[in-house]
Amino acid sequence: MTIPSGAATKPDMDLVFEGFDTTNEPDDDTPQQTNSLSYLDGSGGGDDDDAAEQLPDMQNDELIKEVLTKGVDLRLYSQQIEQELSQLEDEQLTNYEQHETALLELDSEIRGCDEVLANMEKLLVNFKSSLGAINNDIQALQSDSLSMSMRLKNRVVAEKQLDKIIQGVVVPPEAVRTICDGEVNEKYLECLIEVNKRIAYMRVHSKQHRKLKAFQEIQPELDRLCLRASSKIREFLLDKINDLRSLNTNAHVLQTSVFLKYRFFNHFLIERHPEAAVEVRDTYIHIMRQYYLDHFEAYQRGLMKLERPVADKSDVVGMEESTTKLSLFGSAKPVIRDKTNVFNLGSRAAVLDPSDPRAIVLSIAGESNERYPFETLFRSYNLALSDNATTEYDFIMQFFVSPKARQKITGSDMTRMVFSHIFEPSIRVGEQFVKAYLETTYDALGILLCVRIIAQLAGELQRRLVPVLDSYVNSMNMLLWPRFQAILDSHIESAKRLSSSYRSKSKLDTQPPAIVRRYAELAASLLRLNIGHNTHVVALSLARLRTEVQGYLSHAADSSSDKHASLVFLINSYDLLLTVLYENGFGEREEEVASWKQELSTTVLEYAESELENHFGYLKQFVVDAEQQSDIGQIGADGLSRVAGIFNGEWRAQIAAINSSIIQSFSNFRTGTEILHAVLGQLIIYYTRFHSLYDKRFARRSGGAGPSGPGGVCQPVGVQNVMVEIKKYRNNF
Repeated sequence: MTIPSGAATKPDMDLVFEGFDTTNEPDDDTPQQTNSLSYLDGSGGGDDDDAAEQLPDMQNDELIKEVLTKGVDLRLYSQQIEQELSQLEDEQLTNYEQHETALLELDSEIRGCDEVLANMEKLLVNFKSSLGAINNDIQALQSDSLSMSMRLKNRVVAEKQLDKIIQGVVVPPEAVRTICDGEVNEKYLECLIEVNKRIAYMRVHSKQHRKLKAFQEIQPELDRLCLRASSKIREFLLDKINDLRSLNTNAHVLQTSVFLKYRFFNHFLIERHPEAAVEVRDTYIHIMRQYYLDHFEAYQRGLMKLERPVADKSDVVGMEESTTKLSLFGSAKPVIRDKTNVFNLGSRAAVLDPSDPRAIVLSIAGESNERYPFETLFRSYNLALSDNATTEYDFIMQFFVSPKARQKITGSDMTRMVFSHIFEPSIRVGEQFVKAYLETTYDALGILLCVRIIAQLAGELQRRLVPVLDSYVNSMNMLLWPRFQAILDSHIESAKRLSSSYRSKSKLDTQPPAIVRRYAELAASLLRLNIGHNTHVVALSLARLRTEVQGYLSHAADSSSDKHASLVFLINSYDLLLTVLYENGFGEREEEVASWKQELSTTVLEYAESELENHFGYLKQFVVDAEQQSDIGQIGADGLSRVAGIFNGEWRAQIAAINSSIIQSFSNFRTGTEILHAVLGQLIIYYTRFHSLYDKRFARRSGGAGPSGPGGVCQPVGVQNVMVEIKKYRNNF
């Protein structure tokens, strides 16, 4: 309760003045107030002991100390104090009287508050007891909740386990009706997948839940359902496989659209009914075996009709330029050989281009009446074989091997076994196809092209991860390489026979013989096909053939009595060989080029010496003989003068004659230029050596060169003058 400012709180007057007499008159029964001085001087009715005990405390009082210090009369001061107290009492009473109403109201309010607080205390006590009861109820509810939660959790776990078991063993009635009586289609496949899941679940958990009555009851039903499904699937697959018997059927389309789409049917049979799966597999093998055999035989026969023969037994490097054969009526006529196709690779190497994966289509090729060399037919057959083998291998792996077995070695073995049974006859057709060709062919380039085609096929199959044609690749190599070696041996033997049967001619033809061009083209072609392979058989056979061709050329050159013609013959032959090799992109680092280059250089040097012997033999012989003299003084001055005089008189004409002879002998600009430079270079060497001998024999006169030397000896033409003249013939070719 708020008290107004300036007013004191008024207490209950009965409590305030209880036991207090407001009059100044003392009660008889009340002892008189003792004078305060009695405590100081020891008089009065106080107890001495008490006064003695109080005296030290009084002396510490500040007011007493002040009174005592000022020397105030204590009696007077006591009276003054009493008056002040009385005055204060009156003021206080007056103040109480002024605030009596407020104090009574305050007392009333305090009593009301006490009642309210008492009621609140009762309410709080009741509330506390209620809270205790509620707390007990909450604890009970918490306990019940934990118990219910545990029971719910256990119930959920049990429900999940039971639901899993129910889902694992219960087959929907609709699925059962479809499996038993429905048509085999996509819906049948979906139902079969569901049934297969139940069967797999039963098989996995049969031991764990064998005591469950549901397992015991459902197992016989699932077995019967499995047998029914196996029977219908077997009939469905056998019907579809029988559709492959017709040659007009595209097996690959049927494999993709039907068999791979329903491959789960066969996987189901493999796992649930192996006997039916074996029957389906054997039926497929039997039909597809004949299917591929018929197609590849027809394709092989069609290809053979498109073959363009390239070479026969007479097409060897050592054959004559033209041969004669008797016709049916006994007349003889020359047979022109297509040497370009026999010995020159030309555009035939395009068959190795991997950017064109297309095989020959018989219907299109038949309409165009185009013919092909055997390697093109061989490539087409092998492209068809590899593509069909790849497709069939992938199909067998997906259709006849279950997903579980596919991860194991047994899956690969099964695929190889099925593929081998299917493609064995077709592979034999390919082998017979090659054997028939090899029995009659003498085309070494065609066989080597087939070898390279087989190598490409092996690499492509390895890239596709199809290892089932490895034996076919090996058998092809075993057929092709021996025949290739035999044909090269026939070329070598032909060169040897040509050399041994060569007859000397009265006049040797300085132009390269036919064997040179044939050999050059054949060697360049074989080297091109050997790039990147470095096959030892090819290199060794070429070395043997090179030896025989070199022997033939040497024998032909040695058989001629005309040394000049022999050298021209050899140089033209070597030049033709090197030109063909250069045109095919081979450099001097190639063994074949280096060997013939060495032969050419040696022969050119010999030719240069021969030309000098014909035109400047006197100079050459004199220099050689003079240099053998131990004393330069023994060289005759007449000899020096004679040689100088002859040279001065005819050197220009002889150089022109050399140039003319080389122009007539060599049509190749590059080779003729090199030979002319070689001859004239040798001339400069001999003439420089002659000048050196001349200078050593005679000292030059200070007057320089003149018409005659010392002592009447003829002065030779200067070397520089000869060199200036030689430069005029630099660009004659």
